[in-house]
Amino acid sequence: MPSLLCQDAQVTTISAQRRGPRVDWTVDVLGVLTIAVYGSWYYGFGVLIDDIGDGLGMSATRLGIAFGIAQMLLGVLSIATGRILDRHGPSLVLGVIGPIGAVLVGFAGRAVAPWQFIVCFALGGGISAAAGFYGMTQAIIVRLDRDAAMQRIIRLTIWGAFASPVAIPITEVLRRHLGWRLAIELPAGAAFIAFLVASRVIRRGPTNVASTPTRWRSVLVVAARDGAIRWHAVGVMLTYMAMSTLLVFQLSIMRWAGLTAGVAAGFAGARGVLQLLGRLPLRRALQRIDSWNLLLGARGLVGVACVVILASGNHLVAGVYVVVAGTGIGAISALDGIVARDVLHASDFGALSGIVTLLGAIGGGIAPVVAGRVTDAAGSPAIASCVAAGAAVAAMASLVAARQHMRARA
Repeated sequence: MPSLLCQDAQVTTISAQRRGPRVDWTVDVLGVLTIAVYGSWYYGFGVLIDDIGDGLGMSATRLGIAFGIAQMLLGVLSIATGRILDRHGPSLVLGVIGPIGAVLVGFAGRAVAPWQFIVCFALGGGISAAAGFYGMTQAIIVRLDRDAAMQRIIRLTIWGAFASPVAIPITEVLRRHLGWRLAIELPAGAAFIAFLVASRVIRRGPTNVASTPTRWRSVLVVAARDGAIRWHAVGVMLTYMAMSTLLVFQLSIMRWAGLTAGVAAGFAGARGVLQLLGRLPLRRALQRIDSWNLLLGARGLVGVACVVILASGNHLVAGVYVVVAGTGIGAISALDGIVARDVLHASDFGALSGIVTLLGAIGGGIAPVVAGRVTDAAGSPAIASCVAAGAAVAAMASLVAARQHMRARA
């Protein structure tokens, strides 16, 4: 009898090998969702910012406010969506909340007054981002399978590297041939469809909710008292201050430095492609260097990019910016999630991830407003870009402090 069982097991194993490895559709669907949601308003906004301003009579400051409110709503709502994920799984977040946000972003393309654009864009951007940005999609991956999360997060962010090179050129083509309104509406429609598809696929996957989430007040107390979580969150906030300024105003800075709109869009799209330089080598790099040191280096590259872009009127310097910014931002998107897996507690990972996302969104939301104000006052984005570089350096220091607290916790 034992020999028969062994033979059956061998036959089953051989049959499974012949069928090939199981395709991980969960990560791939989340990757496509990442491209659609990031592209629909986050990257597209930088392409359309001048046309929206001209079409609705909005200054750079008011446009920065619209983007900043969306970023802050992303953070506030991420706490709620993270809590929903911990308690109920991903279906409600992906199937209801995300599509509502995508619809509101689409309505922003029909705005006829500045206040209408600000309301629709801010609400839609914040809601869709809370349901479809990395803060949520990486949390879904960790909740589904914590042990396999590191490799899956890397794979997810490899997909996400195509968000910028896909969204920026497509948005530019739509803007040029169909106008800025349809350049908002069509990508928002694509995000709506991507949310619905993701909700159908991922709801069938296992939801790792065996450990009961704690009360909401206890989650806040843990986040406030744990030094590793505090400094990790501060570092994320400072990082997003630097990256948000860089990504929102990169086209404007390049045009200020001397590039034409088309050439600047090309370099910005290439920067997105070269985010793969920060993600594809991560599996091998993590075998030699721990994730904390890699994240420290990635934040340093963002600081360098904030300075280099000021001389991007020279095509060679613009190429250097593309490589440095692409590598740094690309690595950060994956490494933040990998480090968070170590720092944040498993039972409340979604809610704690939402708190970190909130602080990151506050930093990312304040930065464009300040940068827009400085740009309007000074007539150039040089000062704002240098301040962003300083924020990246401060983010490196916060990471060092978080690691010290992690060692104390251990």
